[in-house]
Amino acid sequence: MVFRTANTLNVTLAAGNQGYYGSFYSSQDQSGGVNTPTLMYAENTAGADGITMELGTSNKKSRMTFAHTGIYNIQFSAQLHNLGGGGSGNSFNIWFRLDGVNIANSDTKMTVPSNSPYAVAAWNFIVSVTAGQYVEMVFASDNANIIIEHEPATEIAPAIPSFILTAVQVR
Repeated sequence: MVFRTANTLNVTLAAGNQGYYGSFYSSQDQSGGVNTPTLMYAENTAGADGITMELGTSNKKSRMTFAHTGIYNIQFSAQLHNLGGGGSGNSFNIWFRLDGVNIANSDTKMTVPSNSPYAVAAWNFIVSVTAGQYVEMVFASDNANIIIEHEPATEIAPAIPSFILTAVQVR
């Protein structure tokens, strides 16, 4: 069961135990070099208990660190934008790492063509962690003109984060 009270997210597990959670987002554009694994980061916290975003090797908040052992459902979304400009290719890969090591079978490839320049990548993965371990999200593209893009609020809509990362303990 999930319920919200006064800007607080509470998660109750099946046995009635309080679950740990974290919700993080980025309000900055993110880009990387061609075919270069690049860490995704989230410099803002929407709410968290038992999970923090910490500085990674990129010197940005790219490590989602777990204070408690458990099984977590990790979800993300990223707004991809192909800026055009003649870059070669239109593929964009995203995968998960645990303690700096790629998690097997966690990669997904998307196509972001310049004639349809926006795509949203969003999926989830179940990860078992012990206290102190961290998860990172990594991307690589064959086109440096494909970025993870944020957009500011407008008169009619709130801001669009470039990257949203959440985790909820399921056991």
